[in-house]
Amino acid sequence: MASLEEELCCSICCGIFNDPVLLSCSHSFCKRCLSEVWGNRAKDCPLCRRRSSRDLPPLNLALKHVCEFLKKEKSRQNERAVCELHNESLKLFCKCDEEPVCVYCVGSTKHKGHEFCKLTEVIHEKRDDLAATLNPLKEKLEGLEKIKKGYSSTAAYIKKQASQTEAQIRQEFEQLHKFLRQEEEMRIAKLREEEREKNRMLEETVQNISRKLDSLSETITNIEKKITTEDISLLQSFNKIKTIVLDTIQDTEPLPVPLIDVAKHLHLLKYRVWEKMLDIIQYVPVWLDPLSAHPQLSVCEELTSVNYSIRGKSIPANPERFDLYLFVLGAGGFDSGSHCWEVEVGYKGNCRIGVARGSVRRKGHFSVCPKEGLYTIVIRKREIRAGTTPETHLNFGKQPQRIKVNLDYEKGEITFSDPSDGVVIYTFKDTFTEKLYPMFGLSKDSAPLRICPQVIKVAH
Repeated sequence: MASLEEELCCSICCGIFNDPVLLSCSHSFCKRCLSEVWGNRAKDCPLCRRRSSRDLPPLNLALKHVCEFLKKEKSRQNERAVCELHNESLKLFCKCDEEPVCVYCVGSTKHKGHEFCKLTEVIHEKRDDLAATLNPLKEKLEGLEKIKKGYSSTAAYIKKQASQTEAQIRQEFEQLHKFLRQEEEMRIAKLREEEREKNRMLEETVQNISRKLDSLSETITNIEKKITTEDISLLQSFNKIKTIVLDTIQDTEPLPVPLIDVAKHLHLLKYRVWEKMLDIIQYVPVWLDPLSAHPQLSVCEELTSVNYSIRGKSIPANPERFDLYLFVLGAGGFDSGSHCWEVEVGYKGNCRIGVARGSVRRKGHFSVCPKEGLYTIVIRKREIRAGTTPETHLNFGKQPQRIKVNLDYEKGEITFSDPSDGVVIYTFKDTFTEKLYPMFGLSKDSAPLRICPQVIKVAH
């Protein structure tokens, strides 16, 4: 009977079904329990989360009859429940031994000095106790519903990310394809131009040879006529004819055929095109990580600049993202070597530039100082301060438009300088044991921060 009762219990109230309803997924629940769980939420099965095909599921009449039968049997058993020692009805409850007893058990040695109460009171108390345990379960259910809803929003955001990233990839490759198509057309045009020029030269040569052929044929005809003459005129013109023949023979040397200079068009073709491609490519030594950006920061598609922008609450609060400070980290970190990059802060500099440890906190309030893993300088209203505790005022005569950051991991130095004249602004010294990332911080009135591209040189 106990195992049957377990099978006939509602998974929400943990009691025997009352007016059980049947969902399309074949799971059953008390009508009232299901109504309370659903409320204004989606009509999902509390067990398998499958969407119900009906807002008002039908009664499970067969299950209802079985449950009513079981309740009647339990009622009869309760009425017939008797004490094994005294064969009397169990109407009391021993609080010390926590078991039902009869009136004769009160005076027995086993329960001497114990405290008793009515059995019905204990039953009601236990029911209330079980009902109270449902509240944290219901709260957990609501929490899981919120988490599920959050995951649905995250899935939509991931889809949006993939779509935008794919469009950006296609755009970047289209620029390269366009450059290659233009370069191909230009080089083929040069080849065609040389082909036309060589054909023109060849045609002029052929025409010149044709004229010489006509002249030579005429000379041969004249000589043949002179040979047939028997008078003195042959002797008189012999030397002249001989000279003409010798000049004609010397003038008919074969001319060189003008061919296309293939090597000029194909020599290091791929290398030359790649070298020329550098004119349309910008290289930045570091780039931004959008996943770390505060929700009110907007990172450009090229991941090289960031500005303040209210974008609503549609961005997931992933673990990497700052939620209080308007910070964003670089996507590539450094755990060795020497590295440098320049940041354009503009004339309206109200920002923070520096380096952060990979373990820096992303959530809530914390001190922006080396102790917390942040090595920064702050530019505010024509003054510069080092991000120490407390901040150190720096006597720097001007506000630079660019800030150069030099990181020497092995030496444990982070140096900030003005790239226009190389003057050092401030240097942090520490021992680094973890990966370091470029860090950029803005305020509502900051100008966009841009990572400056570096000139690419090809070493032959």
